[in-house]
Formats: sequence, structure tokens, C-alpha cells
Amino acid sequence: MTALNIITIILCAAGILFMLFALTGIVRFPDFYTRLHAQGIGDTLGAFLIMLGMVLTIGLHLMSLKVLLIFIIIVLTNPLGTNLMMIAAVRRDDYQEYNSKTTEDTDK
Repeated sequence: MTALNIITIILCAAGILFMLFALTGIVRFPDFYTRLHAQGIGDTLGAFLIMLGMVLTIGLHLMSLKVLLIFIIIVLTNPLGTNLMMIAAVRRDDYQEYNSKTTEDTDK
């Protein structure tokens, strides 16, 4: 087993651990907003570590470019989806009187 294989195993294991911690946060946290935060951060970081381990294993090859492109798509869509869900929940529940603040801003 080479040093590259050991680094790959460590990165993939760390990515899986971050995803498991995010899953634990989704189950254990008390409200929607903290659960959403745990999912957004944990999944993105876990996917980054796993895909970095994959790229190290593959080496400089066309497949590593494809893995990096998939990671860029994940980085763009995961936080965006998390923010859109949060904004929809804030508007629906009028969290901290959000709707009244936005109508006051448009009246001015």
C-alpha cells in the first residue's frame, strides 16, 4: 500500500464522517433552520473530501477532470438549494417578522 492510497483512504473516510455528522445533525437538531445548515455544510464538505480522494487515486487523467466538474456542479447547486429552501421557509412562517420588514422596504 502506497502513501497515495493511504491519503486517499483518509480523505474518503473523512468525507464519509462529515456526511454522517451532517446526518446526525439533521436527526438531532431542534428546528428546520439548524437542520438545513447541518445538511448544507456537511454534504458539501463531505463530497469535496470524497471527490478529492477520487482525483488523487485517478491521477492526471480525463476522468479526474470529469470528477472535478461534478464537484463544481455540487458546489453550485447544494448551497443554492439550501438557501432557496431557507428563504421559502422564512417567507412562509414569517420568521422574525420577515414579511413585514420586506413590505416596509418596498413602501419607501
